[in-house]
Amino acid sequence: MLRKTAFLSALAALGLAGSLQAEEHYVLLLGQGYFPDVVHPAVGDTIRFVNITDIPMAAIAEDGSWSTGELPENGEFILAVTDGMTQNYVSALPEPEAPATETTSAEPVTDPAAPPAPEPIIAAGVIDYVNPAPVELNSSGKPLMQADAAYDS
Repeated sequence: MLRKTAFLSALAALGLAGSLQAEEHYVLLLGQGYFPDVVHPAVGDTIRFVNITDIPMAAIAEDGSWSTGELPENGEFILAVTDGMTQNYVSALPEPEAPATETTSAEPVTDPAAPPAPEPIIAAGVIDYVNPAPVELNSSGKPLMQADAAYDS
């Protein structure tokens, strides 16, 4: 009887461990943004940030509490989702270089015809571990597509 109880306890523990396994979510760094720009993990999941451009890019919490660091082309960073972590993140991409102007005096020269200096491009994203993903599920738990209604009738 004791063996049977120990076996059933071990079997139940294995079943729970499998269902409590963390998921990994992906966020692609695209140069001028992230895809997806909102991800819905659970606490304990991980997010793999992957830079798929040739521009170094990062994802940095708005309050600076976490960062992927600057990722080169094909660079990756795995972030663990924790309760209370900052959800909003940004990446200020480098400003395009302004053309250099030659000057012979110590005074800075401003050309009134020159266009204004470009603003940095800001990419932004959200790790929403509080709200569930906005996906409707059918009775069997599979994602429901809007087109399904046309085929069901």
